[in-house]
Amino acid sequence: MKVKRMVNWLRVQSAGQMGMYGAEELTQWKAMALLYYVQGTYLAMYGVPAFEDEILIEKNGPVIAAVRQKYHDRIRIVGKLGKKAWADDRLIEDRHPQHLDVLHAVWQAFGDLSTIELRQQMLQEAPCQETKVGQAIDLDRLTAYFQTEVVAFPETTAADPVVDAVHADPVS
Repeated sequence: MKVKRMVNWLRVQSAGQMGMYGAEELTQWKAMALLYYVQGTYLAMYGVPAFEDEILIEKNGPVIAAVRQKYHDRIRIVGKLGKKAWADDRLIEDRHPQHLDVLHAVWQAFGDLSTIELRQQMLQEAPCQETKVGQAIDLDRLTAYFQTEVVAFPETTAADPVVDAVHADPVS
């Protein structure tokens, strides 16, 4: 999937939170940080990248060239959402359930953090620390890190009495 579509999904989520809760507008840096988490989570879950763009390490954190190129020097990137942003959001919602699940999980886990908090957190993580400035994060390293440190895989499926009750055979 194109990374710009995922950025538009993030922009739509941000616009919704801005309208409902008065949340801060999504910044370019925060979008790239969230995409770092999307990429790592998707790799850990599915074994393939969520998007093809490289994530480069710069002194201020991860950078995705396509995002930087699209938004240039803009700090805040939601602005007025056009038809393309809404179409990308709808495409992900309707046709890409795995991407949608990961985007939702990352938004829920990290969406409330500020750009600075996300940057500080990422720069403490092994994939960022082990990658030289100006180099791309190695996807194998990112996958291994997320599988062991970020994504929680249940060892066994716990019984859920509510779900079990819904699916129980009716009493005759």
